[in-house]
Amino acid sequence: MSDHGTPPSLENVSARLKAAQDAVANKKSAERGTEEAAQGAGVGFRIGIELLAGVLVGAGLGWFADDKLDTSPIFMLAGVSVGFAAAMLNVLRVLKNLDQGVGLGRAIRSKEERDRDAARETPPPSPKGFEDEDD
Repeated sequence: MSDHGTPPSLENVSARLKAAQDAVANKKSAERGTEEAAQGAGVGFRIGIELLAGVLVGAGLGWFADDKLDTSPIFMLAGVSVGFAAAMLNVLRVLKNLDQGVGLGRAIRSKEERDRDAARETPPPSPKGFEDEDD
């Protein structure tokens, strides 16, 4: 601010306002970039975990079947193959965002739709003291 009695000039206020707006815009774009990178890393980790879990579960089930049936590692190889195929289907589902069509994602979307419909159908409450007695 200027001296106590003198208001700041319009150019000074405009320059300070422009600088503040630029700083906010730069901060938002930096946050967006960080958020997108974190989201991409999350999807990458999920894909890796899906692949690893599918193969390990298939191998574990195959090993268990081989151990109980006293066979060569034929069931383990079959389990690894089936686990890998299931993992690839899960990865494709993640990449196509089909996992949002079932389970928790679907439940959340349907609840939001019901809430929106209920909000549209419910009339706003009338203020107290203004009820119409003729109804």
